[in-house]
Amino acid sequence: MSEHLPPERESGQAAVESALVLPLMVSLGLGLLQLTQMQHAKLMTEYAAYCAARAGIVWNGNNERMQDAARVALLPTLGRTDDLTNLARTWTRARRQDEALQLLAWPTKDSVVPASVNGANLFGQVRVDTVNPSWYSPVRSVWKLRSAMSWEELDFDGPDAYPQVPALETKLAKFFNLPLPDDDEEVYRKATVLSVRVRYWYELRVPFANWFIFTSWWAANAGMALGGALDRPTLDSKARITHRKGGTRDVGLAPVRGLAHQRGYDTLYRSEMAVLWGLATGALPLLSRREGRHYFIPLTATYSMRMQSNFYFKWLMHLNPDWGM
Repeated sequence: MSEHLPPERESGQAAVESALVLPLMVSLGLGLLQLTQMQHAKLMTEYAAYCAARAGIVWNGNNERMQDAARVALLPTLGRTDDLTNLARTWTRARRQDEALQLLAWPTKDSVVPASVNGANLFGQVRVDTVNPSWYSPVRSVWKLRSAMSWEELDFDGPDAYPQVPALETKLAKFFNLPLPDDDEEVYRKATVLSVRVRYWYELRVPFANWFIFTSWWAANAGMALGGALDRPTLDSKARITHRKGGTRDVGLAPVRGLAHQRGYDTLYRSEMAVLWGLATGALPLLSRREGRHYFIPLTATYSMRMQSNFYFKWLMHLNPDWGM
């Protein structure tokens, strides 16, 4: 016959088991909630890239209009948008957070991203990178002549219409220096496809899970060793995060891996990682926001559409260094 424990012993055993299991279950639940929100934000980022491209093809590649379209698409990740009152409140919150992020001291020593393009700020919560047209894409075959530096736009209908120099349509083959007219037209068609990449600073907001997921992501992308116990919600303890060469003082200098792109601006630069670390540790305050730590990670998505308006030269984001611009 099995021996039964007294009722008070069974109650005590159940309390001990609950004390051991409950923190783990709560942590798991919070983590799943935060990961679900991240997946939702990723889907909304992809939608924001579509909206940005849609705005760009009808607004001559205007980066300001594309950023506005992307911000509106991302509002559901920041708050309620189910009625006009909540929409206005969420929009105000998004604008304040965007302005606060713009005011941060973003280092540029290892970043090629300018502060703005033709007046459109690139250091806010949403950055729209016009990957194509650019000087390294087929558009260089269109704007490669010295006289083309004064052109203002690129006709989207085809290679037989040049708004700035109409006479070039009779010298198409020589202008492109290609053997066949069909090749010329294909190059031009590729040059008039708008490709944009949206980067969104998404803030993790679920308590406990935010710092744990941010720390894991940061360690994976910065060459860090992650260790310690789950019951120590601190980011400045050497027991939790240690650089392979020792100490947290070198955290902001750790190299970034896996966040580069072959074309356009990288998702994340090494200097930006240092800013994210400062926000996460509370060493870098986020103006116009509550005090404390803020955990941001970048989400990106790319979308391409054919231009439905003439692309303006002033919105080119990636120029040939030889052009001196």
